[in-house]
Amino acid sequence: MSLLVLPSDTAISSTVRSMKIGMQGGFYPVPTEVGEECSAEWLLRRSAELGCTVLQTRHLPKNLELLKALGKLSETLGIELETSVPGVFQLAGVNVDQEAKSQFLQAIDTAKLLNMPVVRAGYGRLKITSSRFNRSVNIHDHIESLLPSLQEAAAIAKDADILLAVENHCDFTGREMARLFDKVDSAHVGAALDTANGFTVFCDPNEDIEALTPYAFTTHMKDMVVVDSPIRGHLPFTAFGCAFGEGHVDLPRAVQLLAERSPRAEGLHLIIEPGWMRWDPERDVSVQVAEFYAQSVAYLKELQNQSGRG
Repeated sequence: MSLLVLPSDTAISSTVRSMKIGMQGGFYPVPTEVGEECSAEWLLRRSAELGCTVLQTRHLPKNLELLKALGKLSETLGIELETSVPGVFQLAGVNVDQEAKSQFLQAIDTAKLLNMPVVRAGYGRLKITSSRFNRSVNIHDHIESLLPSLQEAAAIAKDADILLAVENHCDFTGREMARLFDKVDSAHVGAALDTANGFTVFCDPNEDIEALTPYAFTTHMKDMVVVDSPIRGHLPFTAFGCAFGEGHVDLPRAVQLLAERSPRAEGLHLIIEPGWMRWDPERDVSVQVAEFYAQSVAYLKELQNQSGRG
């Protein structure tokens, strides 16, 4: 898919250029000798080398002094941090869990300490039971069951003055998620738009982009390509992750819509994540992952440059 020039409208172009490009650090090959406590620091420094201005990290230091040092480093490097928070869907309703709520509150406190403007969560766990394909519960009832916890999360997020973004995480379609956000009806709960996860619930991801950009607080930028199935006679075709611009996700259109519609468009996080990739078995996978991130950063920066030239 070739790059498309974004609109020449001055406001839209300025918004696109303001967006912060970064990576989902959970997939980046951190040297084993670094250790989990220092992995976020290593990823911050690597992000700076790649020219990123945001980093999503899974593993934050447990040591308070290391955590504070990480916050100072991110400020020095000009890189905003983002992380996932646990327990969001166990705050209220039938699945209420006090320990999960305690973990959620602690994660919010940590995010505030690190000056994170937004944190993220996802309901789906890549399992049928936490998806629209769970045949033991009606889809409408399944989605409704998430509402009490998200309303409680909204109240907590409002008190903490932080935004909670819920990913379309291999669970429901974008339109189904949009209806859920409408029912939550909170300025502090929105979407963490994954641009390609629509494939996992068998819908066009570009339709998810259309549905969720008006709610998007953050993103996972991802491209995937539909190919003939490698298991002939069993499936007609399937989708795999690919280099940005080589798949069926209209990423230029996604960026344009985010600039036009997102309630947090200015400085929005464009966080790069690989899809379900087919790495070359003849080459070191860690090298290929690093190359993928470098290519993806360059692709998104070119989109921003094209917007400026529009």
